[in-house]
Amino acid sequence: MYFNMTKTFSYLMIVAGILLIGLGLWQYIPKSFSSDTPDSVFMSITTKRVIFPILGLILSIIGYTLIRFVREVEDEVQSLRNEICLLAKKVEKNTEKSRN
Repeated sequence: MYFNMTKTFSYLMIVAGILLIGLGLWQYIPKSFSSDTPDSVFMSITTKRVIFPILGLILSIIGYTLIRFVREVEDEVQSLRNEICLLAKKVEKNTEKSRN
């Protein structure tokens, strides 16, 4: 409830990571080049083959970790709310007993 924006951001990070991994792997598909192709094109393709999958993996791991963290925090908040409710009921019972 309180963490909807964080969850959405985490899912977007995971999707972006998967897309980057796919884009990096797509760079491995053989392409035809002419003999006049400059070396910078080959260096760019090689860089994309390495960097995109690594960045995608890092983004996916960060997104997954953030989702797990949010779930843990939500569980802990729910547990604290339940405990506060129980304590409030005990306080009400004690105040009723002391009045009588």
